[in-house]
Amino acid sequence: MRSNLLFHQKTGSMRHFFIGLITVLCCLSFSADAQSSTDSLPPYRKYKQLPAFQVVMPDSSRVFNSYNIRKGKPSVLIMFSPDCSHCEQLAGMLLDSIRAFRDVNIIMASPFPLAEIRSYIAKTKIDQAAQIVIGKDASYFFWSFYKADTVPFIAVYDKNKTFVSTVTHLKSIDELLEVLKPLQ
Repeated sequence: MRSNLLFHQKTGSMRHFFIGLITVLCCLSFSADAQSSTDSLPPYRKYKQLPAFQVVMPDSSRVFNSYNIRKGKPSVLIMFSPDCSHCEQLAGMLLDSIRAFRDVNIIMASPFPLAEIRSYIAKTKIDQAAQIVIGKDASYFFWSFYKADTVPFIAVYDKNKTFVSTVTHLKSIDELLEVLKPLQ
């Protein structure tokens, strides 16, 4: 009888041990899942301040640095492709509504060769707007930081250079203006 009781005590404590072990392993698994989900976020979702970057200007002799962005105004960063019809449409929409963007910093960047960017500028006349900076993302910084999977890809920052929102699949310039309205 005593050996039977001892057996139940040992198996009972073993059962508690295994239940405890399974609980700890489950908690570690959930913790790892939570950690991996934050690791899979693109950098702009983790780091809310406007990052430092450089854009090579179309003349290839000058570089625009993020430190050159005028303070106290919202900023719109646009990643584009010179051969993208939606990017051409965006340029037209920006030019048609340029007065609405007078107090907004607009930086357009593409990783494509400067010759293609210059052709895009000639085709769209986007350089007619003085507040738009356009050039080459020579280090592919924008694509790696924003993990853009479509163009045009737009990131909006407030006057304090803090991330606000992204805009993709833009159908009308009013969508972008709605994001900017509370920031001005």
